[in-house]
Amino acid sequence: MTGDRLIWLSLCAALAFAALAGFAETHLRAAGMGVLDGRLWGYDLAEARAYLTALSPKQTALYFGQFGLADTAFPALLALALLLWFRRWSAGGLRLALTLAVALYLGADYTENMLIARLVELGPERLTAQAVATASLFTQVKWTILAACFGAALLLGLRARNERNLQ
Repeated sequence: MTGDRLIWLSLCAALAFAALAGFAETHLRAAGMGVLDGRLWGYDLAEARAYLTALSPKQTALYFGQFGLADTAFPALLALALLLWFRRWSAGGLRLALTLAVALYLGADYTENMLIARLVELGPERLTAQAVATASLFTQVKWTILAACFGAALLLGLRARNERNLQ
């Protein structure tokens, strides 16, 4: 993929994230609380129960509908962009490690989506501490791996820019 197309793909991923976050903030915020998916440090049983209690039936339908669809498409788009940047900027074992990191991010994000959907499906009354702890762990893991991927992309991009400037 040419550099221009890769930049456009990355811009599309950034716009998709902005749209997903904006949708979550405008449609899924309940009693001042944001979606569970966006909580970098995770959440506990009380927080999950409070959020799910505050969700209206319309918001619950949105969680399973438009938000769920967008939150399924976005991680794949982001993963593709990251993989293509890593392919462009790395080789050998580093490329393999970065590919594995992206695959782990994608797996963690999709697992988190499945676990949170189950929490929403259970509703606040039937939540268990273990179900919430597992979903929260995957939320934290998703964000941690994603931060590592972005850090690696930043460092590799800076290295590539420095190499171009030396030529």
